[in-house]
Amino acid sequence: MKYDLLHTEIYETPCPNCKAFSFPITEQNLLGYFFKVEIKCPKCDAKLNWWSLLLRHFEWEVPSYMYAIVGGYTTSLRIFMKVGEVFTLDLEKIGIPKESKILQINYTPNGLGLFPTEIHGNTPIRHNIPNVINLYGRAFNQSKEENEEVPVSVQINWARKTVENEIWDNLIDAVEAFTVKNYNGCVIPSNVSVESALNNLMTEYFYKYAAKDRVREFLNNGATYSYQLNILLSVVADNSGFPKLPDDIRGNLNKLRDLRNSLAHSGRTEKQIDKKTISELICSAAFGLSYLNLLQNHLRSK
Repeated sequence: MKYDLLHTEIYETPCPNCKAFSFPITEQNLLGYFFKVEIKCPKCDAKLNWWSLLLRHFEWEVPSYMYAIVGGYTTSLRIFMKVGEVFTLDLEKIGIPKESKILQINYTPNGLGLFPTEIHGNTPIRHNIPNVINLYGRAFNQSKEENEEVPVSVQINWARKTVENEIWDNLIDAVEAFTVKNYNGCVIPSNVSVESALNNLMTEYFYKYAAKDRVREFLNNGATYSYQLNILLSVVADNSGFPKLPDDIRGNLNKLRDLRNSLAHSGRTEKQIDKKTISELICSAAFGLSYLNLLQNHLRSK
């Protein structure tokens, strides 16, 4: 396997004014957003809004930018193929952990001669990208000697797969559904990611005040998700000296919950979900999940 590994990165969001790539999508930057820290482009000094920066990624529909919102990595490399030969691309050998979830792969020939074609078995698996991929060099617009190598740029979007990452996996599933324009399919995993994280935070918080079975009964039968989101979360944040979740994000999470209930109970929503609506809801889920992680870390540190 002959290749040049270029880099692995989490995509940064560019300044809309001067296009400089200056803002890595990290929880530290999100922490500044929740504390209302003003951010400026270090190149052109333009004032920027973190919410507006990330919402643009859904307009672009570029996987590397969209998956970066949920912690996705992009690995870029160049491989060298020949017409009529099979190239085995082993993702683990280029530094992508075996247990990772492969989200999307793009192949772009850097010249004429061949086009890489994935080889699969008798029964191709459509929704699970393997860690080892066999590529056949199919002749295409051939203008070179048959044995001459053709460079092919490969871009791989992937996410780490860990036990602690199971809640994020739901949000990744929502982004995957968005990339294929399955907007209804974005709703339930987006809602589950936030609802699960919030329930975990509340469970851990109230264990200090009551027996575990009492806490579980309280959260399951009394203070369910809506009450946790709209009442208890503000109380917990305020009592711990942490900023409250912004009202617009909380409002979108309530909309997401309503859509989830409609789909779960009747299999459809009252109105067709459009791209703009689902973009704002997934983005709110990403912000909400990051907020809950930051709040939980804050509570544990105290």
